[in-house]
Amino acid sequence: MSSNFKTSKTDFTRFVMSVIEHDSFDKDNAIEYLSSQGLNVGLIVSEGLKKIKRIELQIQAERTKNEMTLSEEIRQKANKWVDQLLSNSEFSLKDLIKKEELALCFRNIENLKKEDIREILVKHFTLKFLRDQEASGL
Repeated sequence: MSSNFKTSKTDFTRFVMSVIEHDSFDKDNAIEYLSSQGLNVGLIVSEGLKKIKRIELQIQAERTKNEMTLSEEIRQKANKWVDQLLSNSEFSLKDLIKKEELALCFRNIENLKKEDIREILVKHFTLKFLRDQEASGL
């Protein structure tokens, strides 16, 4: 080998990268280069977009799963909270309605069954805890 062609690995890498950078800098150049190498650019783009879409769907599914898990945890917290309220001998639904500023559309609140009251309160506190958590940025 002559002395003119002595290059280090670093020099060779820089040369290859400069050629690649030039060919991929412009979209048209990149398409032309890939096509000249016998690659189907349309297929590459199509497959790449499919992979991106699949990854996006996986991310969304994971996000939904996390939200559902979080919602279930908050609902359990609300259930415990309501159970504590209802087990308190001094519990008054009318006082709680005023304190929590609940808007109920029942003519005879006194006639509500304990299960109905419990379900109303669980829904209310689940939503309240969700809003509190969102407000705190968690």
